[in-house]
Amino acid sequence: MKTYLFYDLETSGLHPAFDQILTFAAIRTDTQLQEIDRTSLTIQMRKDIVPSPHAFVTHCLNPEDLDRGLCEYAAARQLHTLFNTPDTCSIGYNSLGFDDEFLRFLFYRNLLDPYSHQYANGCSRADILPVAALFKIFCDQVITWPCLENGRPSLKLELIARENQFDTSSGHAHEAMADVEALVALSQAFLGRSDIWEYALGFFDKQADLSRMDSISKNCQIGNRMFRTGIMVSSVFGPDAGYLAPVLHIGDSIPYGNQHLWIRLDEPQWLEIDPETKLYSWAPIRKKPADQWLLLPCLDRFKQRLSTETRHIAGAVIHAFQSDPERFFATIETHLSYAYPLIPDIDPDAALYQEGFFSSAEKKEIARFHVSGPFSGMNPDAAAAVLNTLQCPRIKTLGARILARNYNMPAPPEFENHMNRLTTSEGQIKGYRSDEKYSLSRALSHLGQMQADSSRLGARQRTALAHITAYLDTLAG
Repeated sequence: MKTYLFYDLETSGLHPAFDQILTFAAIRTDTQLQEIDRTSLTIQMRKDIVPSPHAFVTHCLNPEDLDRGLCEYAAARQLHTLFNTPDTCSIGYNSLGFDDEFLRFLFYRNLLDPYSHQYANGCSRADILPVAALFKIFCDQVITWPCLENGRPSLKLELIARENQFDTSSGHAHEAMADVEALVALSQAFLGRSDIWEYALGFFDKQADLSRMDSISKNCQIGNRMFRTGIMVSSVFGPDAGYLAPVLHIGDSIPYGNQHLWIRLDEPQWLEIDPETKLYSWAPIRKKPADQWLLLPCLDRFKQRLSTETRHIAGAVIHAFQSDPERFFATIETHLSYAYPLIPDIDPDAALYQEGFFSSAEKKEIARFHVSGPFSGMNPDAAAAVLNTLQCPRIKTLGARILARNYNMPAPPEFENHMNRLTTSEGQIKGYRSDEKYSLSRALSHLGQMQADSSRLGARQRTALAHITAYLDTLAG
C-alpha cells in the first residue's frame, strides 16, 4: 500500500555533510492523508560536531536533553528502515533543498545506501514548498496566505500554520513534530483541490517529470537551432516575481546526464559579458528529474501570470541572444561541459558525490560490518574485529569513525586529527563545495555577535543561547 511519510528534522547547523540531525519527527498517512502512525527520535550530538549557536537559538534544543537520545548510528539504521519501507513517498517542506541532503549524508557516513529511499521498492520523494508556491499562484483561495509586516506574502510554514490556525499542539514552531503536524494540515487543505494536488505531485515522479519536459515544444530559434522555453515555479524566485520565471533550456550536462540546464530569461544581468572569457555571465539552473524546480509549458494561461515587465525583459534577453548567436553557443558549451572540481583533500564524511556509489565489493564489506555491529545487539568489539579484516579503504575509514563516534571505541589517528582540527587553527576540514567544517573559532565568533544582540531574542531563545554558550565553553576547555 502506498503511504506518505511527512517528516521534519532539526539539525546542529546548515552543512549536510558535517552537521547532524538532532531531532526527527514523522507522520505516516495513507494517500487520503489520514494518519497511520508517528515516529519521534532524539539523537545524541556527536563529539566531532561544533554546533551552530544560530541553529540552537532557532530550534531551542538543549544539549543536555540530547544526551538522552539514540547514538547517531542506531538512529541512522532506524531512519533508513523507515524511509525505505516499500511504497513510501517521503515528503517535507523545503526537504529537497535541505532535509533530504542531510538524510543522504547521514546514511552515507553510517554505511547505508544514501539513495535507495529515492527510487527503490516503489519509494520516492516530494516537497510541499514548491507545491505551496504553485497553489499560491494558481489556486490561492485554498488557504489564507500570511503576509509580513511590509505587506509581502510569505510561504513560511510557521506563518501559514498560524494564519490558518492549524493544530500543532505537539510543540512550538521549529519543533519537529509540530512542524510535521502543520505540514500534514497544509497538505490536507491542498487535497481539497485534488486535481491540482495530483498534478503537483506528478512533478516528483521522475518519468512523469521527464515526459512533461520532453513535451515542451521547441519554439525559440537562436541561430540555426531551436530551443525549448518554459515557465518555472520556485519559492527561490520570491514573491516579487510571483514565484515564477520564464526559462530557456540550453541543453543537458555532458558529465552529469541527469542534469538539464535552464537559464532564467527575466535576468537582464545575464547579458553582461565577462571581460576575461568574453562569454555571457550565466548561472544556469541545474534541474534534475523530480526535483524542487517545477516546470510548466509556455501556455497562455501560464504566461498571463508573468508581469508585463517580466515578459518585456524575457523578450529583450532572447533578442540579444538571437543577435549574437556565436557568443550564445560558446557560453552554452562551457556550461554543458562543466564538471565539478576534484577536491584532493576532501574529508571522508563529505566525499559522497566525489567518491560516488558504493561498489559491489564495498557493499559486501558493509554487510559484514552491519551484521557484526552494535545495532544487531552484538558487542562493538565484534564490529571492530570485522573492521580489521576489511580491505576497502573508504569502508574502513567510515567504519572506524562509526565506532569512535558512537561507541567510545579507540579513535584511529585519522579521526583524532579530525577532532583536533575542529578546536584549533591547524587547517580546515574540507567539504564537497570546497567549503569547510564549522569550527570552534567560528562558533565562538558567532556566539559573541549573538550575545551582543541578545536583547532582540525572546525568553525561550535567550535560554537556548545560555545552554549553547555553556556547551561551547566546555569545548573550549
